[in-house]
Amino acid sequence: MIFIIKPCKTYQKILVLILPFALLFLCYLICAFAFKYISLPPCYIHHFTGLYCPGCGATRAVYALVNGDILLSLRQNAFLAVGIVIVLILYIQFVLRAFGKKINTLINMQGFIWIMFALLIVYTILRNIFPTLAPVEITY
Repeated sequence: MIFIIKPCKTYQKILVLILPFALLFLCYLICAFAFKYISLPPCYIHHFTGLYCPGCGATRAVYALVNGDILLSLRQNAFLAVGIVIVLILYIQFVLRAFGKKINTLINMQGFIWIMFALLIVYTILRNIFPTLAPVEITY
């Protein structure tokens, strides 16, 4: 079955290109303010069980990204980088679709969510076995 994708109108194309970057800048400003003046709570799963959940270190990883430290961000939570890459690929697909082009990537593959879920479980198990995958305290 062939689907014909109609290109969007000009103002829609401009919104598709500009709006995400404006929202990203707004998120950057909010994060810079939040990390400077607001104390964020610890991970309750780690606090009560001593185990690192898949999201442990994600806040510190975003903090490191806001401050420009990419390696520390990867050290805090490497799966956050995977999520950022997936969102970037989805954005590229969205932009191309707005201009009338369609591409298929692994993200469109059936079962992609299950593969990512399995990788998330493996990552969670490994970060609790190997201390080098566990998040570290940030001293800024």
